[in-house]
Amino acid sequence: MDFELAASSATTASEVARRYAGALFTLASETDTLSAVAADLKVLVDMAAGSEDLQLLLNSPAFQTDEKVKGLTEVARKAGLNETIVRFIGTLAQNGRANELVGAAIAFDELYAEHRGIRRAVAITATKMKSAQRKKLEKLLALGADGNVELHEEVNPALIGGIQLRLGSTLIDASVASKLNRMNIAMKGA
Repeated sequence: MDFELAASSATTASEVARRYAGALFTLASETDTLSAVAADLKVLVDMAAGSEDLQLLLNSPAFQTDEKVKGLTEVARKAGLNETIVRFIGTLAQNGRANELVGAAIAFDELYAEHRGIRRAVAITATKMKSAQRKKLEKLLALGADGNVELHEEVNPALIGGIQLRLGSTLIDASVASKLNRMNIAMKGA
């Protein structure tokens, strides 16, 4: 999992994760460390994605609270993450919410993007877009959103062809799979 999944519907933050992210965002704003915290959270998400052991420590109820706090804060310190992140991870673990860490990181990233005036778009296609296609789509999105759009790509071969485009809560589904499904429903009703 990488941070591009922040815009994906497959990875969403729970309400609990959003509250923790909001508190961290407020703290980072007050201490003028928003960009450093955002960068460290990206490192943390990548570390979690690449380590089954770290995922186990975050998610397993088999570890005692003090073991989680000690283990997670030690990992964060050894990774060179700033002290705000280390304390945040410790607080999550102490409160029995270590499993919400990735969700909180994603929610923080959403808040940070909003703070910077950036809207996120996800283009889901059956195959990877060519460079020219991506540039054309970015240009169209920039026109519609005052130029402040980050485009992330996902590949889903089940779409067969076409594109699904998600911008905020709006989904435009122009995939072949969707068209075939609509035709199938229409034929059943005939």
